[in-house]
Amino acid sequence: MPYYRYKARNRDKYIVSDIMEALDKGDCVRKLKKNDMVPLDVVEIKIASFLKGKDITITSGVKKQDLVFFLSQFYNLLNSGLGIIDSLKIIIDQAENKYLKKYLIKVLQDIRNGSSLYGALSRQRKVFPKLLIEMIRVGEVIGNLKKIVYDLHAYYQKQTKTSSEIKSALMYPVFLLIATISVTTFLLIAVVPQFQDTFSQMDKELPFVTRFVLNVSHFIQTQFIFVLLFISLFAILAILFNRSKEGKMFYSKLALKIPIFGQISRKGNLIKIARTYGTLLDNSVNAIEGLEITRNVISNQIYIEILDKSLLNIQNGVPLSKAFEKQWSVDPVFSSMMAIGEETATLDEMLNSIADYYDNEMDMSVEKLKKMMEPLMIMILATIVGTIVLSIMLPMFGMMDGGLS
Repeated sequence: MPYYRYKARNRDKYIVSDIMEALDKGDCVRKLKKNDMVPLDVVEIKIASFLKGKDITITSGVKKQDLVFFLSQFYNLLNSGLGIIDSLKIIIDQAENKYLKKYLIKVLQDIRNGSSLYGALSRQRKVFPKLLIEMIRVGEVIGNLKKIVYDLHAYYQKQTKTSSEIKSALMYPVFLLIATISVTTFLLIAVVPQFQDTFSQMDKELPFVTRFVLNVSHFIQTQFIFVLLFISLFAILAILFNRSKEGKMFYSKLALKIPIFGQISRKGNLIKIARTYGTLLDNSVNAIEGLEITRNVISNQIYIEILDKSLLNIQNGVPLSKAFEKQWSVDPVFSSMMAIGEETATLDEMLNSIADYYDNEMDMSVEKLKKMMEPLMIMILATIVGTIVLSIMLPMFGMMDGGLS
């Protein structure tokens, strides 16, 4: 059966563009009208097997900040007494991100056609995370959607804050690293060769630092393409290796063991585990399902294995905290506080307290990293550039001394 890409105006006056399977163009138009949509354009897709269910964009185009905006607006509107449909219409009109607006229009259309909010969101998994979708399902089941949306807003707001702190800590060192590489490459390719002929005419032996810089400059000029090819090949092999089970485990360990950055990565993962699982338990999600959802949120294989062990522990009647004890990737305070939460039947509250505790630890770690990396990167940049300048100046001084004598 062929597929058709259509553009139509729905009952809420929004323009909807999507793909539909139909017998022919007329059948597609009839289906659209049946869903109270006015067809504007219907075109058959010849490569439907490739495009089926796929968007043109590589990613959803919706960032975490956009989810925070959506959840904040959704909670405020629900709290003011509006229904889901009216709330979504207002958010769609206010949304500045065109991709978020597009997906919300699809969600609204599905709800208009009789779907639940959970069902409508689950059809847009490209943009809405599994945690959000499952929490919405819980909210609809227990009849307390407003509280769930508020908790989700708080959760993603804190997650966004943590991610922003890590990015801000890395941004300055990365900028200086790029600047260092760019300046060094420019000097070695464009500046140093200008003095090469002059130095070759000197009778005296060049200083070691000058000979070293000249050799590096010559190598880059003659082998630059091969260097780029080697770096590109190395990057491709690293990406392919990351897709294997062994590669994922290797990079997961590496991320946690790199000096300074490893501590930040460790805290970030523990915050995500505690915040996610605590939020789920606090909203009536059972322990096993909560662990499964939390596992899907985590990307580091080390912690995924710990969560798998935790899942087996719960199923066999063993305390959850036992899986976190004596793990090199888990701080003792984390497993101890989790054990106290289990013993006092306040695990959800304890997990949220743990997340807050590590949030503060993260703030201090990020500030420490910034204070440490800024002078370090400046020192590296100054050392490299200074070495190149010195390699040029030393022979020049030698020529001047020879001339004066």
